[in-house]
Amino acid sequence: MSNKIKALTIKVHPKTELQGVQFAWDRIPQLEVFTRNIIIPEIAVEQDGAAAVNIGTLVSGIPTVFARAALFESALNNIIDKDADASGLMLFYKSLVSEWKGFISCIALNYKDIEVNRVPLVYSDGKKLSDTENIYEPTGAFGNALFERQPLWCDQSLADNAEKVPFIDVISFKGNVVGGTSPDCFLFTSVSYNIKGKYPFINIQSGRFVDPLKSDLRPEELKIIYGYARHMLENIQQFKQHFSNLPADLRPSYENISACLQDWIKDMVKYQEQRNFARMDNPNPPEVGSLFTLPFSKLFNYSTLLYGSEGIITQGASSEFSIPFDPKDLLLTDATEIAQIDFGKEGAATKHFLANKPILLLAAETKGQPNNYAYFALPLTPLALNVFGANLDALTGLSPASNVKSRITALYDPNDKDGEKLIVHLKLFTDTGNEIIKQVVYKVTQESIMGKDILLWPNYISKQWNRYFLYSEIPHNDAKFQATPFIGNVNDDFFRIALDEKGIPLYLAEKGRALSVPGIKVQLHVASNNAVADNKYKYEIYESNQPFKGIRFSHAGVDCGFGIIRYKSFGDDPAFPWNMLNTTKALSPAFLGVDFGSTNSSIAYYSDSDKMIREDLKLTNKRISLLSTDLKNNDERPAVEDEIFFFQNDEILSNSIKSVLTIHDPRRIVNEKNSQSDFLLAQAVKGGFPCFEKNLPIDSALDNRYFLTYNRVGKAELVYNMKWSSQRIDKSYKTAYLSTLMLHVYAQLFVENHEPHTLKWSYPSSMGKDLLGEYRAIWDSLVDISPINNGVALKTYPPSDLSDIGDVQGGTWSLDSDAGSGWGAAEENGWGTEVDTKKKEVVEIPFDTAPIRFDFKLLGNKESLSEACAVANYLVRPNGGYSLNPGELVLCFDIGGSTTDITALCQMSGGKAMIKQNSIRFAAERMAQATRYSPNFRTVLLKMCERKGISIQGLNKGENKFSENTAPYYFEQVLDRLEHTDFNTFYLLIAAECKEMMSVNLYITGLIMFYAGQLVHKLRTEIVRSEDAPPAVKNTPPKIRIAFAGKGARIFDWFNAVDPSAANTYYTQMFIRGIGGEAVARKTIMPVNQSPLKIIDINSQKGDSYTDVKYEVSKGLAIPTDITKILVPTNKQAIEILGEDHFCIVMPNGEFKYLESTNSITPEMLEHIGDYFINYPPQGSQPCPRFMDFADLFYKVASSMFGLKMSSADFMAGFHDMNIENYIKGIPEFIEAKKRKLDEQKKFDYVAPVIILEGMKFFEKHLLKGIKIQ
Repeated sequence: MSNKIKALTIKVHPKTELQGVQFAWDRIPQLEVFTRNIIIPEIAVEQDGAAAVNIGTLVSGIPTVFARAALFESALNNIIDKDADASGLMLFYKSLVSEWKGFISCIALNYKDIEVNRVPLVYSDGKKLSDTENIYEPTGAFGNALFERQPLWCDQSLADNAEKVPFIDVISFKGNVVGGTSPDCFLFTSVSYNIKGKYPFINIQSGRFVDPLKSDLRPEELKIIYGYARHMLENIQQFKQHFSNLPADLRPSYENISACLQDWIKDMVKYQEQRNFARMDNPNPPEVGSLFTLPFSKLFNYSTLLYGSEGIITQGASSEFSIPFDPKDLLLTDATEIAQIDFGKEGAATKHFLANKPILLLAAETKGQPNNYAYFALPLTPLALNVFGANLDALTGLSPASNVKSRITALYDPNDKDGEKLIVHLKLFTDTGNEIIKQVVYKVTQESIMGKDILLWPNYISKQWNRYFLYSEIPHNDAKFQATPFIGNVNDDFFRIALDEKGIPLYLAEKGRALSVPGIKVQLHVASNNAVADNKYKYEIYESNQPFKGIRFSHAGVDCGFGIIRYKSFGDDPAFPWNMLNTTKALSPAFLGVDFGSTNSSIAYYSDSDKMIREDLKLTNKRISLLSTDLKNNDERPAVEDEIFFFQNDEILSNSIKSVLTIHDPRRIVNEKNSQSDFLLAQAVKGGFPCFEKNLPIDSALDNRYFLTYNRVGKAELVYNMKWSSQRIDKSYKTAYLSTLMLHVYAQLFVENHEPHTLKWSYPSSMGKDLLGEYRAIWDSLVDISPINNGVALKTYPPSDLSDIGDVQGGTWSLDSDAGSGWGAAEENGWGTEVDTKKKEVVEIPFDTAPIRFDFKLLGNKESLSEACAVANYLVRPNGGYSLNPGELVLCFDIGGSTTDITALCQMSGGKAMIKQNSIRFAAERMAQATRYSPNFRTVLLKMCERKGISIQGLNKGENKFSENTAPYYFEQVLDRLEHTDFNTFYLLIAAECKEMMSVNLYITGLIMFYAGQLVHKLRTEIVRSEDAPPAVKNTPPKIRIAFAGKGARIFDWFNAVDPSAANTYYTQMFIRGIGGEAVARKTIMPVNQSPLKIIDINSQKGDSYTDVKYEVSKGLAIPTDITKILVPTNKQAIEILGEDHFCIVMPNGEFKYLESTNSITPEMLEHIGDYFINYPPQGSQPCPRFMDFADLFYKVASSMFGLKMSSADFMAGFHDMNIENYIKGIPEFIEAKKRKLDEQKKFDYVAPVIILEGMKFFEKHLLKGIKIQ
């Protein structure tokens, strides 16, 4: 037996057994050699060298919380020869090294799934061990367990006077803790982690990290791990330097770790060679970014700071416009759920479907479904969107010929067991040829965006334009999906996204409110709010003074990708908006003429550069549909919501604009400043949109409202027939209509290289000065509409009739004719006693005595004009106007919806002169009104639709909505769809199938011609009497030319289409009857032709295609009057005719002064109708002889040619029921004039020819009933 004393130690190999010292403790020399030879029980191992059991449990008794870290340090220090045989503890160490390599590989390949949290190893109360109340608190206790090694576990980069505390960085993978950092071994794993899933760095059986070289790696995976290992190896020295100020016995040594990494890198090269993978020449490390903080950031972090400008990626800043970026910051995080946009079957089956879309999205092939495609919001960050800029087309594969080679591609997996997935690959190519690959797997939103659209207006962007609008059916605050627009920076040479100081795009709305940023003007005009939460249809309308750049999509309030608007700088594809930011237009002055009518409106402009009226101004579609298409065929189906609640997509000539306004539900309108509702509703866009649509889902109608019905929005309301309304709300609607219409006009003129400088507007001669003043305020408000940056302030001209302040002689409030002051007179001065000032009113109505003085002057060029005056200017225009020879009198009837304006022109000594202008409330709307009573009219419309292949909702498609109230609407709808060659066919169909409407037509047109004869007699009489007419004019009876203008002028074509000869005879005879009979006519006028005899010329000047119909007023306004040099009377008193016999004035002495029908009628007469101006037929005479003369010819022709069922007895009953005095007192304009005089002491200003008033009453009370007789 040996006397050798054995040391009391753990069992080791005999060759390293230590000599003991009896009864004493002794230090073990060469501890590392000793521990390396410890004998432990045999451990079962697997083929890959990993232990079959969790060896960590065998060392749980090591008396330190840092046992795991110490084990990894020992393993890395002891496994020098990785190929040497190993058993026992060495085999365990070997498995730890494999686990360490797997951990590194996990960070390299799946860094986006890694989360690092630093945990300070101190007490939460900040106190030291000696002072704290809870010495067992884990973080502080762990820090204490470091003992003298605490400084090594501190951040050495802190200042010397800063408190340094130990820490540990806890690392999680997909939310589960898997390990931490150590200054001794860099990384160590936790005891009990278990990772599910198939990864090359995970042992499937144990769920623990393993060297990925034991797995099947793809070449790109091997390349990433190789690059990362090299990165760590190259930075170990820098990491070590971090601890250089520590005492020598604490400074770590990493020779063994470096050797381990070197061997691992060599193994990777062998792996590559064995698998015949491409060589790995200096691959870039993965873009881990800034996952770790100091000191471990030196080892593990890597970011390639690149620079990008319009998709060109460089290693350094190539220009001042280059944007620095880290590739890892280009894709949204994998926690993002990406929104899917469903384009239906066409999108799914079309490979390059997005190539023709004006919005950039991401197309993806569908896994397992060849030739099937899905579409998603771009999973790119705003930084990436700016880096690629205008070359995002190339990035998404839409511009393969681009010199930008980087690409983003995607694979859509709808059948993944964990839900739908989108696998996105981003390949970046630098100018040096380096390739950087990023892959992120995203979840896809459970629902998709489908059947909704976002619209832009206008279809261009320019630094000269500052009003951009966006209509969205995906409101930013909706419950399911949200779409929030953001703007671009026009001052950026590449029009990149405008960002705030934090690098976040300037989103234009949040929580129902518009963005507020200095220098940027944003409005949310219409919103989706709680007030309309019960309505299925959601929409909102934005306005911005900066152009829109793109859309952020969100789902349930969480961002889920972007869409970028694709502006084109070339080409003429109407689906794409134009980018004109680098183009400065030279805008020529345009002089606008705008004719706002009851039914239709018209706009024309005179080009100062071309010195002419621009023909056929067309308002083209300037909408851009981002998610759908704006090529909507309204012949097949009616207009949908976005077509009526936004700028119009129907392209129309500017003489065909309907005076119809679609209004928003007031609850949707955003009232940012708590404005009064009438002010709010008068604003452009907020107040509604002009409606150009020809096919609407009408449900019902009132005199000034159409009501539509939709499945989604429910009811929609349209306002029409606004012109004469005095309602306060309708003033707002008129202002909104004209304001938004002006935006259409500005946009159209802008693309035609013009800018409005002046605006003249028109009004009927019969319009009272109160309403005229209201219109002046409306037109003057349009100067604020201009969307032109640094443009010319629009000049609107006042109406000429408001410049005439009228008669200022006498006293407005004087009590008798002797009052010497306009302010009245009192019998006593000062505060004297009251006197009885009540005297019986003495009314003396003047009648014709003295000749009229015209006192002609040139029509001024700086005033808006009456419709009659504008037509006169149009008629004498150069190139196409009337020559107006000496001895001719031209009488023009501009027949509108509610009024007919009359203009009379002849040659005077100074040139072409307008000698009369006035208007009557008897026009084409009477035809539309009659359709309510016509029993056969629907049949005519249906047959015409069938012939033309026209589909109109509610008439011949869908549920029948034709009724008495909607008949005028459908009449207009059919008329609007006819070509000029179709009208005669339509009139012949009416004559055959709906004769009662032909009778109505003969009544309206016949009365106008009868009235024309009366006017000619009156005008000829006044010309002969006037001092202003030259002898040549006085001595020669004129030849009469009758002209018709306005859209309503077509009513004179009806009879002519049926029988031109009979029509000419009928209208000529009506004219002769009006003038007073053939004998009077022979003295008053000259025939236009003697052989063949043609007494008057009826509208021979009109073109066959009616190209200028409804343009007459607007063009007459636009044509500068210094070109036409037309004369107009200084005296604006209308030459209006009484037109009926048996009217008399009650003189102050009680005498009845009977007036001839040719006598003038004045407002004073109608003011006192029934009192001092009365209809008093002598005993035994007819009640209304002049009207009866008209009705006689009408009855004969209508009954013989068109079967009018009314009998002569019916007519006589109507004549005896005329009672015109009471009828006049019930006319709204009469009542308004009376009210203004009573309430505001304003002069009574209503006047109209009695013959027309009689015609109106008979029409309303008798004829409309008569046409219903079958």
